[in-house]
Amino acid sequence: MIRHLVWKIASITTLLVAGSQTVWAQREVLYAQYLSNPLTINPAYTGSRESLTMTAIFRRKWFSLRGPGIGITQSFGADGAVAGGKVGIGLQALNDRMGFYSATGVYGSLAYRVTLPSMAKLSFGASGGVNVIPIYDPASVTSINRAMPSVGVGAYYEAERFWAGVSMPEVVSRPITLARVQGIPIQRYQRPLFVNLGTRIDAGESIDFLPSLLLTQQTGYPLGIDLNAKFWIEEKLGLGLSYRANSSTQISTQNYFVALAEYELSGSIRVGYTYNSQQVENPFYFQKSVHELVFRYTPSPIKFQYR
Repeated sequence: MIRHLVWKIASITTLLVAGSQTVWAQREVLYAQYLSNPLTINPAYTGSRESLTMTAIFRRKWFSLRGPGIGITQSFGADGAVAGGKVGIGLQALNDRMGFYSATGVYGSLAYRVTLPSMAKLSFGASGGVNVIPIYDPASVTSINRAMPSVGVGAYYEAERFWAGVSMPEVVSRPITLARVQGIPIQRYQRPLFVNLGTRIDAGESIDFLPSLLLTQQTGYPLGIDLNAKFWIEEKLGLGLSYRANSSTQISTQNYFVALAEYELSGSIRVGYTYNSQQVENPFYFQKSVHELVFRYTPSPIKFQYR
């Protein structure tokens, strides 16, 4: 009973604060999964694996499996290439449940790839879909769901041992006019700009080292910096660590760690586990650690995929 009451107070507090803070599109939980599926931040990545690939991620607090304050998230992504690998087609879906702060989204993506010298490839992509997000209305002191369109663009370059991407998953700033201060809307989409760089280095016999960097720029927030390191051992076991500085939340920024492990059961099936030392989607819910299970299925793989 006491725990339920605390949860309700926290939920109401969240809604009150959301009435005077910037509203993300509630896709930040999807963005945070880019190490498991780069498609979540850059539509130009669509079809880069060439083979049809499906990725499902299940996210929640590992302990205290029952209770109204436990966040549950499911995301699904699928993409592949057609037209001889020149065109990528993808689909993503998000179901995020965090008390009153729930969100649902469906997004399609399309990319066109150009082959450059030395078999490098440059892709240009776009995405479109819909976000269904909770909007706080201070006039009625309630939260209602609002369907908001989503449009994104990106570019992605990939060579044998280097990749780089720049993307903006939300291009259009759409004011949400329920809440206003002196006639000015105070609730609107954020439009994060992502710049991603990485390389692959031989670190020993049958060991590949993949360091990477992600920069995130948003209006009103300091520059977000992710430092990532990942090892693949004999193309079977992947181990990684990420430090995320200035990762934006609803009301502030957070620094936290991410640890991940992946195992290639076969050329078609990969399973993984990700540990987050902090959840940043909603700081009013008591989740100091978040755990994710990752499942990837590639029916007809062409080659081993490091990402």
